[in-house]
Amino acid sequence: MSKTLPSLPAQADDMRMQMALRQIDFGAAASRSAPSVPAKAPEDTLALKRQDWLMEVQERQRALSPYAAGLLTAENLSGEDFLHSFYAPGRPVLIKGAIADWPALARWTPDYLAETVGDAMIEYQGGRANAQDYELKKEKHRKRAPFRQFIALARKGGNDAYLTASNSAANGPALRPLEADLGPIDAYLTRAPGMLWIGGEGTFTPLHFDLTNNLLAQVTGSKRVILIPPSQARRLAHRSHVFSDVRDVTDEARLKLHPQARDVLRYEVRLAPGDLLFIPIGWWHQVRSESFSTMLTYTNFHWPNVGHENYPAG
Repeated sequence: MSKTLPSLPAQADDMRMQMALRQIDFGAAASRSAPSVPAKAPEDTLALKRQDWLMEVQERQRALSPYAAGLLTAENLSGEDFLHSFYAPGRPVLIKGAIADWPALARWTPDYLAETVGDAMIEYQGGRANAQDYELKKEKHRKRAPFRQFIALARKGGNDAYLTASNSAANGPALRPLEADLGPIDAYLTRAPGMLWIGGEGTFTPLHFDLTNNLLAQVTGSKRVILIPPSQARRLAHRSHVFSDVRDVTDEARLKLHPQARDVLRYEVRLAPGDLLFIPIGWWHQVRSESFSTMLTYTNFHWPNVGHENYPAG
């Protein structure tokens, strides 16, 4: 159950924070003592052990305050307050109401999408249902089909067919008719287009982090997002690029393979139509569609958004 936070202390007036704030439940209670530190592999250096120690200490310190430890929800959040309180500190926030006037929220039914784009050829991610590598090996799963045919596949539900951000470059011309139903988010973003996601109930993006700051804009349908702070990385079997071998922290079978992931600190968010979710660089997340869903991801913030250029991919 969600808990309502008390009013912000008076000092918040100095920050001009005109926000409605509440804490969203997370899986590991803040009051719980820190889990014991698992044994490190021999190749781990003293520097990495000290880094893990520092992140653990910082997480315990944040847990002293419900405002510092909680995931906040904001309304009428100005660009300046977003920068100072969330973007610069690298803190997630759920933003309500910023895209309430977009026509797409009412229009983007499967029938409307199919009629508007028609049989234009598009690229999507396919053959995912029986694969474990569909995020790591995106090229292997690229498929092409008339858009109307893809929508028919998506309406069936399941994780097999998903139009994702990685298909955006190929799909720009075909999907351009849909841009008229969107609006700007001028407080936080430039006017560059976002990257569209379209999928049916059950589409799933496994646990990973991104190398850019991302703003998710939920248009239709709903998604369940689990966020895990960077401090928990050593419990998440991070071996391949930006992906976790755990894949799904709600899957008991995966947790049996990776028991160190059971007690990670996590936040669960349900994205409803019109919601924006800011996910900073390095924050782990997994996303599951609860229904036929359309969403956009934006990275074109007014402020520098760098990190991918020098990521030590290994």
